[in-house]
Formats: sequence, structure tokens, C-alpha cells
Amino acid sequence: LISDYGMGNVAAETVSEIMKPLRDRGVVVVADSRNALMNYRGVSVVAPNEEEVEAALDIPDGALGNELDNAGRRLISELECEAALITRGSQGMSLFQGNGTINHLPVYGTDQIADVTGAGDAVIAAFTTAHVAGAPMFEAARIANVAAGLAVMKRGTATVPANELRAALEAPA
Repeated sequence: LISDYGMGNVAAETVSEIMKPLRDRGVVVVADSRNALMNYRGVSVVAPNEEEVEAALDIPDGALGNELDNAGRRLISELECEAALITRGSQGMSLFQGNGTINHLPVYGTDQIADVTGAGDAVIAAFTTAHVAGAPMFEAARIANVAAGLAVMKRGTATVPANELRAALEAPA
């Protein structure tokens, strides 16, 4: 899991050097980058938000909605990754897979959010944990979506304990 908040801690050269041997061994690498998404060519999955996608692909601010499906496919192609999980705020998230599958997941819970602080962290942590534990990408995205929904219903930087996430996942729809 590479979480880069735009501090320049992970150089593009470092990513390119480490990715081939990791991919050859089947290691899943998930990246979330605030300002340097395109530096993560070759990772398994990227998990940007809408604004990060717009910046990475030079899409005008606020115009991603009309270009979302094309942008998701473009990210996968340009980054040579297996999937892109794009978080979309009150619109939920969208999972684009290299095999052409696109899944749009509606926001979990309510769209009346208390605080978005840490929502992206909840997404990438839950997705990565679920996927490396063996969940297919769609199931990992569904788990991440629920984790994010639980996180944003809390004020401040929030955690989503495993028992809370499990209860939400097991609750009738």
C-alpha cells in the first residue's frame, strides 16, 4: 500500500524499479496519490478521488461526471494497472477493471455526511485488506464502500473497527 500525500516521498523512478519484481511475484500494490497519480505506473490498483483523476488526466474541474467511464479506462491504460477505484463523494465510488468491467457503487448509508476526514484512508485500507485477503476486486470495493460510508458518518478523523464493519456488511440491505 502506497499512500502519497504529495510530499514527494515516493519518486516515479522508485515505483518503476520496484514494480516489475513485485508483479512477477504476484504482489498486490495499491496506490493513493494526491498530486502524482501518474507516477504510479505498473501498480496493481490506484484509488484516486474525482479531483485527483481530473488533475492527472487534464480534465477541467468538475467535468469528470461526463467523462467518468472514459477516464477510468484511460487511467488503467496509461498506468498499466489492473484496476482503478475512483471515489466520488456523495455519488459513491466506481471500480474500473482491466478486463473492461465497470461497477458503480452508490454511497453507503446516507449522503448527509458528517465529516469526510479520513474517508479516502478508510477506502484504501479496507479495499487493500480485503483484496490481499482474497476478495475479488468488486467485493473488496463493496467492503471499502461500506467502510467509507461508516467513516463519513462520524465527526473528525474516524476509525471503522472490524466489528462495526462486519455488522454493517452482514445487515440486511
